[in-house]
Amino acid sequence: MSTETVSTDPVENTRKTAAKIESELLRRISQVTQEHAAACMGTSASTISRFKQEHLLTFCNLLAAIGLQVAATDSVVVDKDDQRALKRMAFNWLKADLENDA
Repeated sequence: MSTETVSTDPVENTRKTAAKIESELLRRISQVTQEHAAACMGTSASTISRFKQEHLLTFCNLLAAIGLQVAATDSVVVDKDDQRALKRMAFNWLKADLENDA
């Protein structure tokens, strides 16, 4: 569990979120390779490299500032309301299951 304090400063929060997004993007680019990403985009690996060096952090800051995140195409992303509903259903099922065991 993290003991890091949560900042209320929006600039600091955006910076931290952007750093996480950047890390995830760089990790994924290294997994699929710049060459593969470039081929899928119809550009060169050197263009991807320049983008990473010159624009990636700004792009990640923009994503963080407007409240977007990145997720793999095989990920399932749910909003907070759906997450709460799933937790309620799981809680009710576990509660009933425990009561049946008693």
